[in-house]
Amino acid sequence: MDFAFYRMVSAQHGVFTTAQALSHFGDGELRALVRSGRWRRSRWRGVLIDGELPDSPALQVRAAALAVGADLVACHSTAAALWGFDVLGTETLHFLGPPGLVNRRLPGIQVHPSSLGCDDAVQVEGTWCTPPARTACDVVRHTAPIDGLATLDAALRSRTCTQTQLAAAGEAMRGLREVVRVRELVPHAVDGAESPMESRMRWRFIDGGLPAPAVQVQLTDSGRTHFLDTGWPDQQVGAEFDGLEAHMTRDQLADDRDRHDWITEHRWTLLHFTAVDVYRRPAAMVGRAARALGFPPRDVIMKFGKQRAGASRRGVSRTS
Repeated sequence: MDFAFYRMVSAQHGVFTTAQALSHFGDGELRALVRSGRWRRSRWRGVLIDGELPDSPALQVRAAALAVGADLVACHSTAAALWGFDVLGTETLHFLGPPGLVNRRLPGIQVHPSSLGCDDAVQVEGTWCTPPARTACDVVRHTAPIDGLATLDAALRSRTCTQTQLAAAGEAMRGLREVVRVRELVPHAVDGAESPMESRMRWRFIDGGLPAPAVQVQLTDSGRTHFLDTGWPDQQVGAEFDGLEAHMTRDQLADDRDRHDWITEHRWTLLHFTAVDVYRRPAAMVGRAARALGFPPRDVIMKFGKQRAGASRRGVSRTS
């Protein structure tokens, strides 16, 4: 056994190039090791993987990092996945390099030059990537507005960064594309939102001109406690996101109905919304909440419409 080679493979967390392998083994040996399953080929030409390692997203990112070059670092949603707060689930892997970077785009890999560079990179699961706060802010700048608050909430929930660090990362990006969005959203980010869709629903309310609702609102009486996804305690109005898993069984449905009745008996108005409301009927959703809060729904919906029109006109303009 070539211990020097396998120590190198171990140091690279199970991935290596064919050039590295050929410096220790002949071409015939390499092919035999691949046929035997001892090694296996990655998605990217010239990069091999230790066959004993189970496949995982992190392993694929390490293989991709070797394919694009060791001087680049994982960024955007790829880094978010490594840090544990990706809410997008995109298959394309993203890497970052210096401003003068020559394009190294490969199938399934997007490479970005950055004026901020990548000297602040941190190693996670064997891959160098942008720090968590910078990663979250980058995702917010480069993705649809509806995913921004969900990303920031998830970053805080992961405990990899703080709101102060998010604000500082946003400030460091001053002048870059859509950084204003980051600075507007960071004050609303919380670690208590339990799912990305709850965050997206909350963003719709804020974007529609309503006061920012609290998250995980606690209601307690006579030894019984319930939590609402979001709500406005002063007006005793709550809003809940119902996913596909809601009411899956008779017992769950009965529990939900009992919970709803208990909450409304305590003089709370409880609103329920789904993904269809969040994505396709946001104005109607904001209007329902406005009526429950006692606000003029027409004014709120008009403001919501103006914001959406402004965002459409702005589009995506400046480069990062």
